[in-house]
Parts: sequence; structure tokens; C-alpha cells
Amino acid sequence: MSELASEPIDVAAVFGQNCIRPKWFMRNGRKYDIKEITYIWRDRQGDALVVHFNVTDGANLFEISFNQKSMGWALERVD
Repeated sequence: MSELASEPIDVAAVFGQNCIRPKWFMRNGRKYDIKEITYIWRDRQGDALVVHFNVTDGANLFEISFNQKSMGWALERVD
């Protein structure tokens, strides 16, 4: 069952040339280590480019996003 979240989160990520790799994120005081990025896609929200990541901690699947204009991360969905 999927839970829509759309909540701001803190994320540790590595930024390289044309590449963003989230490593872990915090939600409600709990740290989730990202074991695998299963899918990446981009879309536009107004004039902002948003990069979406489907990630897993080994037990759950999450959709997180990075807004390149605001430089903010969000948890979009939990499966």
C-alpha cells in the first residue's frame, strides 16, 4: 500500500558532473540509509527542474525528489 507524504526531508547526497546520488535521509528523527536507487526521472514544476528518485533501504521503497531551483528535498511517497 502506498502512502503519499510530500514532506520536506534532510538528505545527504553526492553531487557530481550531471549526477546526484542521495545516500541517506532523515524522516521524523529516523535515518534511512539508501541501499539502492531503483529509478530516476526528471520533470518540471513551473520553472523548476525536479529530479525524482525511487530508492530503497532494503525494507521499504521511497520516492524522494530534489527541486533544483529551491535546492530542497521532499519525501513524496512511501511504499
